[in-house]
Amino acid sequence: MTLAIVSRVLLVLLLAIGHVGLWVWLYNRINATGFHRRTIKRIEKCIVLACALLPLVFLSLEFRTGDWGTYITEWYATLFERNLWTATSYPTRLYSVIILMFTAVVGPIWISHRPAFTIAKQRFRVLQKNVDSPMHRDNPQWVTGSLTKECLKLPSNEILSLERNVKQLVIEGMPERFSGMRIGHLSDVHLTGQLTADFYRLAVEWVMDQEIEVLVVSGDVVDYKHALGLLSPVFGNLDPSIPKIFVLGNHDRAYGLVEDVRLGLSDLGWLDAGASDLMLPMQRGLMKVCGNELPWLRRHDSSGDALAVAKNFKEQAQFVLGVSHSPDQFEWGRARGCHLLLCGHTHGGQIRFPWIGPLVAPSWYGSRYASGVFHRSPTLMHVSRGLSGVHPLRWGCAPEATVLEVVTAFEQNGTTRSNLPLSAEV
Repeated sequence: MTLAIVSRVLLVLLLAIGHVGLWVWLYNRINATGFHRRTIKRIEKCIVLACALLPLVFLSLEFRTGDWGTYITEWYATLFERNLWTATSYPTRLYSVIILMFTAVVGPIWISHRPAFTIAKQRFRVLQKNVDSPMHRDNPQWVTGSLTKECLKLPSNEILSLERNVKQLVIEGMPERFSGMRIGHLSDVHLTGQLTADFYRLAVEWVMDQEIEVLVVSGDVVDYKHALGLLSPVFGNLDPSIPKIFVLGNHDRAYGLVEDVRLGLSDLGWLDAGASDLMLPMQRGLMKVCGNELPWLRRHDSSGDALAVAKNFKEQAQFVLGVSHSPDQFEWGRARGCHLLLCGHTHGGQIRFPWIGPLVAPSWYGSRYASGVFHRSPTLMHVSRGLSGVHPLRWGCAPEATVLEVVTAFEQNGTTRSNLPLSAEV
């Protein structure tokens, strides 16, 4: 009898997990589409309501009495004594079968995509990591928006706990002369007006001080028109000798700011890889930069067959750098022979659990590529957790500013160019 009760409790628990998993799966993928933000938000609300209300609907089908004593007795008898299959209604049985089938198919895939299994551990190491936490207590003047002020009162909210890290990446097939090149990577800046320019500028200036040769921002720069004035204080007056590259993301499009942001950054000396691919003559050699803003923004050029053009550029360039807002473009980067692909969009999931990692990430791959370093020959992909977001909530997922040092192989003596001890990424 005890074994039967335990098995039934486990079955109900599995159904509950599968139910939430199904709707989270849908939530992630609807956010990976190119639909307009308003459309996505409406669908999101439907998904959240369905996840919350469906269990109540099925319970109402099973227990129609208003007597709470009878209700509890029937619930106990159905769960622990009766035949579950015959004691429940047809809609409940049908939905349960759907959930169990979904869990059987997607569950193992989800587990195999956890960070412990997917991060390319053999191809990167962290040379330096410093976390300023919590900066809002030392710099309360940085927080100007009431929403962020209220959210910062939540225990352990890391929205301003900026992590500054240096990662060394082993790049497959990269010419030796590019070994040691440093690339600054920022993403998901999300200028909303909730924070002053000082917070973002701290990250930008730190990256610029790390002997970088290229600086990249991979999308979602400005959210609201009133925040366009922050572009110059955050991204202006930087070393003109260092190429500064950007693509845009879904938030830049959502509020009709695409042209404003493109023009604003271009006027500040930034190079628009979203509008066209770039050929940069570096001291180390010729570097090709491929930009991608799909599925939200498409180029309107007449460059001919994309793969043929990419092949031609690959033959000319010694190093191919891809910049995409979404990590869903991993295959695009591989098809174009990118040595390194830089992405953002997912914010690392914003909430990460120990070992399990994130649950929610706006991607066709769910949370598989939420943040970190991933490898699929010939491309190594780095996905940033980003600097900010519209929703000022982060747990176990601090914002990050990153410097990537590309090498052909790790040094054997365990030291770095800065003679810093190695540390493990959390």
